[in-house]
Amino acid sequence: MNVSLFCNIASAGEALRYNLGTSGSSVPYENAVDEDRAGILVEILPLIMNRAGIKTEKVMLSTKRAMLAFKTGALDFVFFSPSWLSPNESAGDFTFSDPIIGITEYFITLPENHSRYQTVSATYGDTVGMISGYVYFDSDKFDRMDFQSESNLMLALNMKRIDVIIMEEAAARYWSSIHCVDIALGPIHTEGKMALRVHNRHKDKLPAINRAIAELKQTGQIDRILNKYSDFSL
Repeated sequence: MNVSLFCNIASAGEALRYNLGTSGSSVPYENAVDEDRAGILVEILPLIMNRAGIKTEKVMLSTKRAMLAFKTGALDFVFFSPSWLSPNESAGDFTFSDPIIGITEYFITLPENHSRYQTVSATYGDTVGMISGYVYFDSDKFDRMDFQSESNLMLALNMKRIDVIIMEEAAARYWSSIHCVDIALGPIHTEGKMALRVHNRHKDKLPAINRAIAELKQTGQIDRILNKYSDFSL
């Protein structure tokens, strides 16, 4: 399906388009292990939007195509961390909501290679495995090798197709367990807060979204969802 088919931009009274829980690999944030645990972000999103009184419409796209669709305006918002952006990068036509949850990505290797990657600078100029469509603020410093999913990325590490990868910590815990890969954590690549990145044409909805986020934190509902997935934590 061509992205251009989605290019009817949502007006104030229409549902806001998003892409979430369609890749099949971003455990535990999307597509978790059973119907009762559909994913952290999949569970949090409707709580925010229902409390904010905002209608939404899910669009089925791959991660790479979803990022393009957001940039071109075919999607109205995405979950995103400001820590993924270069400090020199323009804010563009987008605004972030208040922070929702913390998120940390690591450089990850096999134990036999751990001594090679003790610092971030040790990875510069090396080939680093990443997820196709994901934004990495310093990807120009690496020879980037893209994979379609976290599962494939972990398998490539295990098969020694690549020596070091970047992956979020809970996702790495899950896929290393599924594929029986003994991994070693290197330095942190990014550490920050996940928020909603919203097109400025919907900036008027951010006060309601931020109120909803604050109320969900105050009532403990976000913490309860995170605790539900605590077994994925490293």
